[in-house]
Amino acid sequence: MPRFNPLLEQLATYPAVAVDKRKAELIASGQTVYDFGKGDPEEPPPAFVGEALKAAIAPRLPYPKVKGSQAVREAIAAYMQRRFGVTLNPDTQIVPTSGSKEAVFHMPMLVIDRDAEDRGVLFPDPGYPAYQRGALFSGGEAIAVPLQGDHILRPWTLPEDVISRTRLIWLNTPHNPSGAVMSLDDLQRAADFCRERDILLVSDETYADVYHSDAPHSLLECGTDGVLALHSLSKRSGMTGFRSGFIAGDPALVAHLSTLRTNPGLVPTDFVNAAAVAAWSDDDHTEVRRAVFRQKKALFLTFFDEMNIRVIGREASLYLWVEVPGGDDEAYATRLLDAGIVVSPGRIFGVDGSGQGYIRLAMVPTLEQCKAAIEAWRALEA
Repeated sequence: MPRFNPLLEQLATYPAVAVDKRKAELIASGQTVYDFGKGDPEEPPPAFVGEALKAAIAPRLPYPKVKGSQAVREAIAAYMQRRFGVTLNPDTQIVPTSGSKEAVFHMPMLVIDRDAEDRGVLFPDPGYPAYQRGALFSGGEAIAVPLQGDHILRPWTLPEDVISRTRLIWLNTPHNPSGAVMSLDDLQRAADFCRERDILLVSDETYADVYHSDAPHSLLECGTDGVLALHSLSKRSGMTGFRSGFIAGDPALVAHLSTLRTNPGLVPTDFVNAAAVAAWSDDDHTEVRRAVFRQKKALFLTFFDEMNIRVIGREASLYLWVEVPGGDDEAYATRLLDAGIVVSPGRIFGVDGSGQGYIRLAMVPTLEQCKAAIEAWRALEA
């Protein structure tokens, strides 16, 4: 028997896998299931996206390029200009990715020297599990920063002994799981702080187009020197299975990142890039999706307010971060299963106990399913 990487045993089951297992058990029992666990909305991407993909499938498909097609990089640059007022050079400041998860996981490899004392990767806790896992598999030190209050990570508030051993800091705005949004002032302060210390600052902005009032800002509005931003079509356009996103920012960083990504062959296919061109070039469908998510959240926010249940970070993302009555998130999530309601216990998003006392609801079922789930929830609480 071969010897395995010990991290495979040390890390808990990946959260999405655990939620899928719970859902499968309910379905097998014949129970009606309302799945608010995994962030994979029922609403499909617009039809023109699939049509663009099909049209790009040629008789012969050569190896795609790490930097993708000129067309996809130009479409991304145009999107960033329209959405954030940020001007990017499509030849030097953008690289397409196979979704956001692999980009998050592999990012520490860009800067981590596993033999150095300063090999820290700092990330929000609770947060996207790939931040921690990418740090560990790269040989870095995974430094979880517990979030409290408004759930915003502010690097300049951290102890100097932590900052001195850090090479990479992750921001996440809008934040998963809470939906909290960083102000432009906080983004600027974080960017200046990291530039002064030669720390790579990367902003995970994959939920930037899922908001309910004011549009969230991008880190790249604070200048591109020394920073990167990550975006994805999974939530913006409902293209979860397409695995399509991009990283943009400092041209020197993008050049090194392209070199890194050449080694494992992390390359989106040409036909997926063709679909991405169509998606990034259109903003109308994103407004339609936003309206649907607003309706879903409004239903639940009204219900939670009636039940005197506190919700954090209401302003953006697919999620509601809900403080559970009694404080035991796992017990509360298990109780909801009696009504066929699948949610994610908050503790599965935390490293050092963060997330306990909360559950995350992903607004992925249809509007009608949301209404039915609320009635089932209400009956459970009666």
